[in-house]
Amino acid sequence: MFLKCIVLLMSMTFLLSGCGSGPSTVQPTQSKLSISQPCMQVACHGAMTSPATGALIVNEWLASTHNTNNGAGCADCHEPDAGHPNLCNKCHAGGGFSVVINPDASGKCGKCHGLNHPNDIMVALTPKHFGNMTASFSQNNFRASYVSSLYINNCNKCHNPHDPTSARAINSDWAASGHGNVTKARTNYDFKTRGSYQPAATTFQYYCVRCHTTTGFINFVNSGFTSLVPFAGPGYAVVQNAPVQVPPGQTQPADSPSPDKTKEVTGCDACHDNGNGRAYGYQVRQVPAAVIYYNFSSSNTAPTIELNNKPTVFADLGDSNVCMPCHTGRGIGSMVKDMAAAGTDFSNTNAPSAHDRASGITLLQVGGYEFPGLNYTNAGFQHSLVGQANYKGTGTSGPCITCHMKNSDSHLFLPVTFDSTGTTVTALPSGCASCHTGANSLDVTTYNTRKAGFQAAMAILNKLRTGKVVSLSNRNSNYNAAWPGGGANTMGVAFNYGWLSNDTGAFAHNPLYVKRLIYDSIDWINYGSFGNDVAAAINSVAVGGTITAATKTNAITYLMPNGTRP
Repeated sequence: MFLKCIVLLMSMTFLLSGCGSGPSTVQPTQSKLSISQPCMQVACHGAMTSPATGALIVNEWLASTHNTNNGAGCADCHEPDAGHPNLCNKCHAGGGFSVVINPDASGKCGKCHGLNHPNDIMVALTPKHFGNMTASFSQNNFRASYVSSLYINNCNKCHNPHDPTSARAINSDWAASGHGNVTKARTNYDFKTRGSYQPAATTFQYYCVRCHTTTGFINFVNSGFTSLVPFAGPGYAVVQNAPVQVPPGQTQPADSPSPDKTKEVTGCDACHDNGNGRAYGYQVRQVPAAVIYYNFSSSNTAPTIELNNKPTVFADLGDSNVCMPCHTGRGIGSMVKDMAAAGTDFSNTNAPSAHDRASGITLLQVGGYEFPGLNYTNAGFQHSLVGQANYKGTGTSGPCITCHMKNSDSHLFLPVTFDSTGTTVTALPSGCASCHTGANSLDVTTYNTRKAGFQAAMAILNKLRTGKVVSLSNRNSNYNAAWPGGGANTMGVAFNYGWLSNDTGAFAHNPLYVKRLIYDSIDWINYGSFGNDVAAAINSVAVGGTITAATKTNAITYLMPNGTRP
């Protein structure tokens, strides 16, 4: 019996010292690693795995600069009471010692990071984390920030709390991309206020929130593409800005400011989620095939033409579905035909537009205004099959991710590598070689030639369309001005130009389809009919400004390599 008691006492001594026996035993000269070492024993936390990554938490921390730079150990973030752990309660149900379970939510990251620490790497090197916490109520044109109101004490929406280091290169790429840009379009409006309480299927109000904020995007895709609600951070009143009826010719009033001055970017948790609300495992958020409603109201016309409640159901692109809700635009070309069918007066109307970066409708060939009676069949097109069911060895991530992210700088979202000028491509995605072989091979010279040809053709189209649509005092336009009775086609030209000029990779996304739309747009806008000499139309454009003799040659070569409609 005496021997059993001695063994029991020795076992309790080991267990009570197993997790460091609390901060009271820490010596000033000890490293974070040595202080944390007892916590890493299998008897304590050594076998625990991350709920987001599935990796051992111990290994994640060991790989981080929290360890390698002697920055922060277990106790610095979790702040256990002296004497932690009380292992007696495992058998005797005694009271335990307190410990911070979620240091992030408890604000413990702020012990070392943030505006109170000027030498913090986040402040010194990436001040874009912080923006508008204390800005005045009256000003509305603030830049966005990474730590916006809903991301305070939510660092793990982007960062692995145990290893915030290993993804640093990816974080830097993302910050340099449009998704992480805190200026430009992010500052034009407070997009969290530009939402609607009406469903996406029917609303004519603003719905910018679904793509210009992370919170709005998550609400949109998690609701089956129906929710467009505005929002604000904790403790702030939600402000909704919506268009109002104004007299013809007048502009919409300025937006009402939100008391929450922070603005969101397209953050990590927009595209990453493990199914349980955790982004830092960096699994792709699972989104169903996109269903988008392209709504339009000609509010300044009589009668008012309203288009809504007509879903466009896109193909299932697997993991690339996450890209589609925001890269399918705000309008498609068939809306012009719907307007014509509804009796629109094209001599006095506003018009739909695709908005920016609508490459999804280019890829899947649903974007363009297709002129009646002309052929747009694209039987040999394969780009939409890339990344689908391992088509030609391209994997299963869908076309967007396969082409734009399968490289060493994945989160720049650039499928190609540019030279120092940012204009000439020096390397193509490795996946191109899966399909582009033999006579169909593709190299950087061919790619740059096609890019230059597309840009030249668009420049010519822009010159030819100028002056063919007349602006009216009521902020509408007369699309019948150049070719009476042909207003729908003229609006179609305007739509195609606006959409393609904002999809700078359109020539690669869907080469033949894009060529035909530009060719037909030039044909119509120059002649008011089809089957004409498009080369002559291109050559009729005067040299000057952005148009050179080479511009015209490049446009003709690009659009008519065989001398006829592509």
